[in-house]
Amino acid sequence: MSSEKTIKIETSEILNHFKKHLEIENNKRILFSGPFGTGKSTFLNEFSEKETENFFYLKIFPVNYSVSANEDVFDLIKFDILFQLIGNYYDQIDLEKEDFTLLIKSQIFIMEHLKFMPLLYAILGFSEKIGTPIVDFIKALERTVGNFKKFSNDIRIDEERDIKTFLKLIEERKGSTYEMDAVSGLIFDLVERIKNRNKKKSVLIIDDLDRLDPEHIFRLFNIFSAHYNEINGNNKFGFDKVVFVCDIENIRKIFHHRYGLDVDFSGYIDKFYSISPFDFDNRSYLKAKIGKLLCNIQFDSSLNYYRFDANEGFLNCTKAVIQALIDSRQLNLRMLLTCPILNVPDLYFGGRQSPGGTPILVLFYFLKNFYGSFEILHSKLKTLKELFSSETFRSDHGDKYVRKDFHDSNLLLSFCLTFLLPDDLANKKSEEIEYYYSINYDCTFHYSIDKYSNIKNLHEISKGEYSVLSTIEVYELNPYLILFDVFIICKKRGLLK
Repeated sequence: MSSEKTIKIETSEILNHFKKHLEIENNKRILFSGPFGTGKSTFLNEFSEKETENFFYLKIFPVNYSVSANEDVFDLIKFDILFQLIGNYYDQIDLEKEDFTLLIKSQIFIMEHLKFMPLLYAILGFSEKIGTPIVDFIKALERTVGNFKKFSNDIRIDEERDIKTFLKLIEERKGSTYEMDAVSGLIFDLVERIKNRNKKKSVLIIDDLDRLDPEHIFRLFNIFSAHYNEINGNNKFGFDKVVFVCDIENIRKIFHHRYGLDVDFSGYIDKFYSISPFDFDNRSYLKAKIGKLLCNIQFDSSLNYYRFDANEGFLNCTKAVIQALIDSRQLNLRMLLTCPILNVPDLYFGGRQSPGGTPILVLFYFLKNFYGSFEILHSKLKTLKELFSSETFRSDHGDKYVRKDFHDSNLLLSFCLTFLLPDDLANKKSEEIEYYYSINYDCTFHYSIDKYSNIKNLHEISKGEYSVLSTIEVYELNPYLILFDVFIICKKRGLLK
């Protein structure tokens, strides 16, 4: 099976584009938008590894602790950020005992008195999932303040009372956007130390935002977009840039589902980015690698005839359909990389039982692998049919495989022809040019049939009913209308199981 490591998707142009977007002076809040599975996280990892001259980065994944109550998420985020600051920049922040006095006391108190504030104890349990392992954190504390257990035993009773009061205040102020407690202040101070020492700006990346519960999504937007003029006049914790990673169209759907279609989404979302959303679109780069991606997908041994590295015609036809699905944002990199081994049941077709039976059926089973069911594939092909007929949709997917300019190369419609012809014509063995008038499409198909393989070759489509005495008026059909119609035919015949 292929992987992102074995097939490199070129992103240098997008990297440069995003670098310019990030470097804009007043661009403090950035909405990094792209559909699920397009490689946003991989891209940002690559970007943060390459572009280190002017920026340093912290990245959090709130989805990892989305099981928590809405009020608790921000506390988890604070500890996530703090753990990463210590784990990634310990040598640069010159920790002192005073930096962690309150934090250490709080943790020890919670471990010994869980009944007071189970939330923060749970944070310690979550740490393996949300960032730097807790063992690294404890080691950092030991290097800073000496023996952890001894420090715990030295806590005085009145200090425990202070800690209990502090934790109670945290509990009581849940949901406050303008909170700036000691932990938040410590994060701000540590971020400033790193910035001053390295002469770099700070970037906080909040990934997979739209995978959260709607309550979490909109609260996080509000928290990290709020300003604290009395402290720094900038973003929360003093980060110079906060990057929200999501699919803005998905956020739009969530917003309208929650607040209604009549509520203005643009007026709401505009305040959460400084200039404009950054549209992460790697489709052109992905399409350049489709051939290699497809050839890495494994077929069951019974389908060796259709393997992409062995059947160029089937590969080219499939590439055309895949590119159109990518252009219509219905197929992405993750789906191509995780496509399972293709299996097609033995189908009784054309008077005999065989795996796949015909290329178009193998194509349908192959496409089904991306979506998990023929029901979902049905909706995808319907959307593609409708988009292809619109004025706004464009696809540079190798038109010769799905459009006119035939000369034996219109493979998609040639594959479909088996189900468009009446049975007596479909089973006929002849290499002569044959004609079939379709009432449904008001056109005549000009085709031939290979007498050995029974493969149909579509040579031309003419408008209306063709006569040898008439002038041929070449006719262009929407290929995905034909593909969708043939899908419905195959489904009704019980060939899509």
